[in-house]
Amino acid sequence: MDHFDWLSYSIYFEGVKSNYPWPKSKPVKVMRPKPKNIPIELTVQYWFEKNNVEHHPNSNHQFKPRAGLSKFKTIHEGDDSKKSYKRLHRWRYSPTAAYGNNEVHIHPYLPRRISVAEALAIQSLPAEFELPTNMTLTNMFKAVGNGVPFLASRGISLAILDFLKGEK
Repeated sequence: MDHFDWLSYSIYFEGVKSNYPWPKSKPVKVMRPKPKNIPIELTVQYWFEKNNVEHHPNSNHQFKPRAGLSKFKTIHEGDDSKKSYKRLHRWRYSPTAAYGNNEVHIHPYLPRRISVAEALAIQSLPAEFELPTNMTLTNMFKAVGNGVPFLASRGISLAILDFLKGEK
């Protein structure tokens, strides 16, 4: 049997985290210039724009901050060092979208958790993908967190298909 090439459809390989000058964690600002020398298509902001998350059908599906609001205002953009309350950085790749066990992703510059539309975007799902509005908010985030990033699963599926067809 031929060698199975898991990475045949990979665009970026291991080392993405260390091979680029990713922006450091900084105090929150509404505007932050796009950095140079990073793969923009891996960034949170790229996916938010690509999926037009502000106008997505799931854009209003978000947990409303109550007691955590003051905490949200103190966490720097890009501070993902804690188990919970990870603030995304608009010009970096997202930490794993594994919601549950108190995993919370905070919007890069707004004092709130990310919406379901934003969670779908960082999983690289197509903009037209939406979750039914009759699902509970908890189940929406569970569904996103239990999923595999769309582009990763697509690449693996295509590699398996090539292998089964006898192509490399």
